[in-house]
Amino acid sequence: MLKVEKKEERAQYNKKDTYTYEEVRPLIEAAMEDRARYLGFFYKVMPRDLFDKYAKKALYAYGEYKALGMGAGKGHEGDPQGLADFLVSCNSVANTLAVGNKVIEKTDEYTTVRMEGKCALVQGWEKMGLSPEEVEYLCDIASYGDYGHANALDLQGTWLCTSAQKGCDYCDFKIEKLKEKTIV
Repeated sequence: MLKVEKKEERAQYNKKDTYTYEEVRPLIEAAMEDRARYLGFFYKVMPRDLFDKYAKKALYAYGEYKALGMGAGKGHEGDPQGLADFLVSCNSVANTLAVGNKVIEKTDEYTTVRMEGKCALVQGWEKMGLSPEEVEYLCDIASYGDYGHANALDLQGTWLCTSAQKGCDYCDFKIEKLKEKTIV
């Protein structure tokens, strides 16, 4: 019997103990833009009716996974401020090219979070050369991830304004207590 000795290979990437916000931000922005291109290319090659149906379902399931599988906002079920706190804690690195997320309105029933600047997803689609109408459509489709995330936490999310829409330079996400459970 021949014995094969396995050697563990490890990739080294100029690792250090800590990274500054300025060092990390461009990497995350690039990853977000790349994520946008994945969705954009599926949109370009799939029949529109199939893309519309299955992209919404897949992204909704991904949003649920983020909430339940990854624990993003878990423990704050039914609490609009809990999900808002999670989104603000991201400091917009994970979702926009801007400098911050902030709560702009809060009541007992809902909280609205503003994500300053143009979304990295929108910038990714624009860099693909997609039309403003296509970018807005893809933004609407991508929103199903946010709806699934909120719904899994017994909340309802609504985009009041997105940077994909003409005349809007930011994204406002309203998080409300769930009135009726949605299944996509």
